[in-house]
Amino acid sequence: MTHDWAHTAIVVLLRTGVILSTILIATGITVTFVHHPEYFQTGPALGRLTSPDTHFPSSFGAVVDGVRRWRGQALIMAGLLVLIATPVARVALSVIIFVIVRDWTYTGLTATVLLILLLSFAVGVAGG
Repeated sequence: MTHDWAHTAIVVLLRTGVILSTILIATGITVTFVHHPEYFQTGPALGRLTSPDTHFPSSFGAVVDGVRRWRGQALIMAGLLVLIATPVARVALSVIIFVIVRDWTYTGLTATVLLILLLSFAVGVAGG
């Protein structure tokens, strides 16, 4: 038995994540250059933007605060977070789909993959 609705749900989730990520990143780049037109005019100014010392928000709270303040770097980081979260959300959706169709083997396997992903993010956030 095929489940076209499940395939459609996954496709919509992945497309939405990629489109939202692209919009956020493009908006962030635009906002950055609107707020700092000097980046277009001089090499050293653009060098400050692309240097390793440039501050980008590095925590979820800082990203949210920066998006609220309409800061380009925060919008770019939000887009990258959405891009990273999209495949994780796909795995979570797959768990739900496997529960709905009562495929317990794949529910267990996919839930294990999701748990490993979430644990790896938790370890990364904790600095491990």
